[in-house]
Amino acid sequence: MREAERAQQVGRTAKEQASATTSQAGQAAGEVAGTAAEQAKEVAGEARRQADSAMHDLKRRLMDEGQEQTDRLADAVRQWADDLEGLAQGASGDSPARSLTVRTAGQGHRAANYLAENSLDDMLGDLRDFGRRRPGAFLGGAVLAGLVVGRLGKAGKAAHSPDGGRSADGSRERDALEPAGSARAELPRRPGV
Repeated sequence: MREAERAQQVGRTAKEQASATTSQAGQAAGEVAGTAAEQAKEVAGEARRQADSAMHDLKRRLMDEGQEQTDRLADAVRQWADDLEGLAQGASGDSPARSLTVRTAGQGHRAANYLAENSLDDMLGDLRDFGRRRPGAFLGGAVLAGLVVGRLGKAGKAAHSPDGGRSADGSRERDALEPAGSARAELPRRPGV
């Protein structure tokens, strides 16, 4: 009988140890899961902080670049206005062209000062306010600006193209921009010229 008791005791001991081992494994698994969850939260938080930092840096760089471009534009507009004033000073009397040139130069100076004195955020805010107050004028101005930029881009591309602005059929791109049926005076060519 002793052996039967011993076998039972060994069985109980094994069962207790297995139960304890299972309990310890469950505890360890719970701790690992808790640690993994904490680390996942930390990683997600760090990723969020880095993404926010990257977005902040990108926004700052874009704003700096935009301000730099705005400053260049203000300088260019100021130079154009100065050139117009110089043209107006060379004009005689009170001609309509002179008064128009003086007025345009004055508006150019005001525009250059506005660009130089306001930040990009201020200008965007003013543009939004104008769009809310006068949506028709805003949309019309946007269409007009788009057309002007498109024409300037096309003209710049034609001027800098290696074929001198000629299209695939050999005609000049400038000819394609003229309205259909427009008459253009052709000067006769003299021989030897």
